[in-house]
Amino acid sequence: MKKYSTNIFGIVSAFYLLVMVGCTPKPIPIYLDEVESLPVIWSQAVPNSTTLIYFSRSFSSLEFQENDSTAADSIISQFLVVDGLVTLTHNGETDTLIQLSDGFFAGFSTDLIPGDTYTLNATDFESGKSITASTQAYAAVSIDTFAYSVIDTSAIELSISFVDPPGANWYAIHYYSQYANPLELDDPFAADNIVETDVLSDLELNSSNVTVNKTLDFLDSDTLFVSLNNISQEYYDYLSQRERGGTIYNQLVQEPINYVSNVQRGYGMFSLHFPSVRTIILEE
Repeated sequence: MKKYSTNIFGIVSAFYLLVMVGCTPKPIPIYLDEVESLPVIWSQAVPNSTTLIYFSRSFSSLEFQENDSTAADSIISQFLVVDGLVTLTHNGETDTLIQLSDGFFAGFSTDLIPGDTYTLNATDFESGKSITASTQAYAAVSIDTFAYSVIDTSAIELSISFVDPPGANWYAIHYYSQYANPLELDDPFAADNIVETDVLSDLELNSSNVTVNKTLDFLDSDTLFVSLNNISQEYYDYLSQRERGGTIYNQLVQEPINYVSNVQRGYGMFSLHFPSVRTIILEE
């Protein structure tokens, strides 16, 4: 009588594989309704009564290929508003902003008074859609002391301090490269310009004398700008969500986030606040 050696593990593995293959369902096509493209705005107040508005349209992440930054830049440029009208109303007077380039509008005549309310109206003539948003202007909170030390050729340690005014306040601290002076007309869509952003609520603080310590790594420039911004709570919530979302490229390909917005019939955030800026020039 012949003897056979049996590989129990092989038999079980083969059986498991057959079961798994047999139980695998056929792919089911999923059809998604096209998401309506809506207007999107971003704003920045610059000292000397200048208001900057970026005006674009939303688009689907399905139009973007993961890890393709060239495609992302191309898509964004295609959705900038080419033919639009943007106005800013304050105390019953309305100023029409000047269109400097595709999606980029600037106002130079509106007095920005801390505590006053401003209303933005914007129309994209190509899509026929309009949005409106209102916000309060926020006064600058000055950086009182500022120091840094060089760790190595690509990292520094920063320390800034300021006095938190009475009442509830929220802050955004931006760290810019030399290519994005926050007091000049720069493109906020250039994601590499902002090294990092920190958000801070004074509800978390125990003292009105605030000190923030920060380590910045992987620096590719010898010039940096640190910008302290006193912002609204809704803008704080918006930036907190943006922090969790990562870079603009990550936000295009990951699970969608319903961002806080004060824009009616659109997306984005209309905010007016004056930055307190310090410059770092690293010496060799």
